[in-house]
Amino acid sequence: MTQATPNYDMDEIREGARRILLSNLRQGVADWNGREYSFVCPSLTGYPFQWFWDSCFHTIALLHLDAEQAKAEMRSLMSGAQPSGFIPHIIFWEMEKQPDFLSRNIVGMTEPHYSATIQPPIIAYAVERVYRTTGDEAFREEALPVLTAYYRYLREARDPDGDGLIAVIQPEEAGTDCSPKYDEILGLEELSNRGFIAALRKVYAAYEPLRQDDHAVLAADVFHVEDVLVNSIYAFSQRSLARLLGDSPEAAEFNREADRTLNALVEKCWDEEAGAFFDLAGVEERPLKTVTISSLMPLILHDLPRPIVERLVESWVRPPEHFWTPYPLPSVPASDPKFMPGNPGGFIWRGPSWINTNYFLSHSLRGHGYPELSEPLVEKSRECIARSGFREYYHPYTAEGLGARDFGWSTLILDF
Repeated sequence: MTQATPNYDMDEIREGARRILLSNLRQGVADWNGREYSFVCPSLTGYPFQWFWDSCFHTIALLHLDAEQAKAEMRSLMSGAQPSGFIPHIIFWEMEKQPDFLSRNIVGMTEPHYSATIQPPIIAYAVERVYRTTGDEAFREEALPVLTAYYRYLREARDPDGDGLIAVIQPEEAGTDCSPKYDEILGLEELSNRGFIAALRKVYAAYEPLRQDDHAVLAADVFHVEDVLVNSIYAFSQRSLARLLGDSPEAAEFNREADRTLNALVEKCWDEEAGAFFDLAGVEERPLKTVTISSLMPLILHDLPRPIVERLVESWVRPPEHFWTPYPLPSVPASDPKFMPGNPGGFIWRGPSWINTNYFLSHSLRGHGYPELSEPLVEKSRECIARSGFREYYHPYTAEGLGARDFGWSTLILDF
């Protein structure tokens, strides 16, 4: 039985978010490139550097507290852009912390200051939010060349078959690391974080001689996944970029690309029988028929066909046996045999609810005309934080906070 809703105070939640964002703020001048940095790290203990999509979420939360710091967050992230347009998923600003971090984590790298990988490409939306809030034309003009180069890089380097769907080359690029949807393609032999790391080491070993060439990595077909969550965010953010570009020919370019990605998601990833979207694995694009939170993510697209919206909501979101748990939305439906609702000891994205996906889907459900679902999702997300603080993820039946403490992206609650 669910506990009674606490009498939480949004002012207290706001002040708690301010404390996390200020405590996790890292500022200085990098020894290795002489550049100033100013960013919020996800967690002072487990995640001491600048992470790509975390940084975008921090920016959105900061807009409710300190718009100038929100700009600084984006400037620090965009300063990592490479000549190809690539922006890494980790920037190692404070190099003295790197040896300890790398001793506990596997990170693909081709040079010491950046990861060699991407994360879900939400940056254009974060920049758009900054611009809409501040009206800072100089900031917009500064960001546009970086953003256009980045999304063109994704198209050219990560969509070798030109179908509008970009591919990820390892699970962390999708941000949903140990999701059960990857078990088969990884050949997971042990359902634990130890088993996942062992499988991931094999992927990294295969990539070692190929890391400088995305096309070669994808052609090797070791872990080549057209991920639904990633591509939903890709289409969503290209709409943001098009709006930032105004009436220019480039705006038309990115709107066309967003259309192509949406059409490909519907034509290639939508499974009518299951009533869900599935990732595509390998060059042959084999559906990975496991329903996870990613299967719902095309709901963030306002032009998703209405029959598909209704099918997703009625078949998967609303039923309590699937995603509508007491503290929704779990990262895997409760009906899945691999559902792990409690603390997985690092074996994440297999059951607990996350504030970032709740953020996307609460806004999406509201936009598609489901206030009876969006508003409870907002309230339950706030309740998780009121009960357990700003944690990495939450138990979908009890609201117990799990994973890292004082976790930056859970401050997104300010923008629900």
